[in-house]
Amino acid sequence: MNPMRSLAKAYESCFKIGAAVSPPDLTIHRDILLQHFNSLTCENQMKYELTEPEEGVFTFGDADLIVDFAKKMGIKLRAHAPVWHNQTGAWMYRDGDRPAPKELIYERIDAHTKAIAEHFNDAVYCWDVVNEATRDDRIGSKDGEDGDPVYRTSEYFKLCGAEFIEKAFRAMDKYSPNAQLFYNDYNECDPAKRERTVALIRNLQEKGCRIDGFGMQQHYFSAPDYDELKRSIEIYAGLGLRIHITELDISMMAVSNLSHRVKPGEPGFAEYLREAMNPTPEKLAQISDMYEKLFAVYRSYRDVIDCVTTWGVADDITWLDTFGIHPDMPKVKQHPLLFDEQHQPKPCVYQMIDAVK
Repeated sequence: MNPMRSLAKAYESCFKIGAAVSPPDLTIHRDILLQHFNSLTCENQMKYELTEPEEGVFTFGDADLIVDFAKKMGIKLRAHAPVWHNQTGAWMYRDGDRPAPKELIYERIDAHTKAIAEHFNDAVYCWDVVNEATRDDRIGSKDGEDGDPVYRTSEYFKLCGAEFIEKAFRAMDKYSPNAQLFYNDYNECDPAKRERTVALIRNLQEKGCRIDGFGMQQHYFSAPDYDELKRSIEIYAGLGLRIHITELDISMMAVSNLSHRVKPGEPGFAEYLREAMNPTPEKLAQISDMYEKLFAVYRSYRDVIDCVTTWGVADDITWLDTFGIHPDMPKVKQHPLLFDEQHQPKPCVYQMIDAVK
């Protein structure tokens, strides 16, 4: 690794370069983080399950490790996903042996928001206030044809309707007035999903909620459609929002000639499994090439994009290695990030650095 060349420094005039991290990354990937990144996101450590495992019982220790590391780097964090249908304790939705009334859920959201904002406000520059609240049919969500046309039928939605999203944004605006407030979602370039996401955002804007930006996750399970990406950035920015790329990675599925993500048992999965377990130099070069092309698009929209974050640091630790794989299936090693298993930059890294000059 060339200590004189840094992604973060090269892109200072464009946008921040971020990574999602957990406490082990602070040791294992320390040198990469210090050299190449100037924004961090807690991968899981600021979500409900880890910050409030029981109502009124707060645990910030793991997140504080990342906050302290970021302070030593002289940077602030993207604070990720307090209100999400996953990784939220069952207590949120219950009132004794009955479903919680929505008023009680709003009180709990307000109390949780107050606690985490007071604890983390000085350390963060933006919040992903609500995560993945729009309906998504492409990956087999439970919404189905009889679900809501816009919103995911999560426990939040079933008990509160879409109002929980407004309440979450108003609470964060109240307790974290100096941080930017984002809505965050995936499959954000799929036209149908994009239409729903725009409807959600406009609904918040019409209600007078402060929403400063949209987080485009950018998990790629098929080859990027660069024209659709450009169109999507323009549509979201056209709503008056700042754009962050929040969870970028490229699955081996993206180099398997698949048009969308397939799951075990679906047509094409066996072929994907065979190909993914044979990561040829040509396939790895394709991933590197996709990164170069994606960053070329991001640079062309530097006037509206403020941060590009990869979901992880290097290929030795990535959520994609086990995502969607049943325990009785062979592990599929993914190579989705900018740095390889030996922590060396992939060819795209220096190409991306040179492209800024």
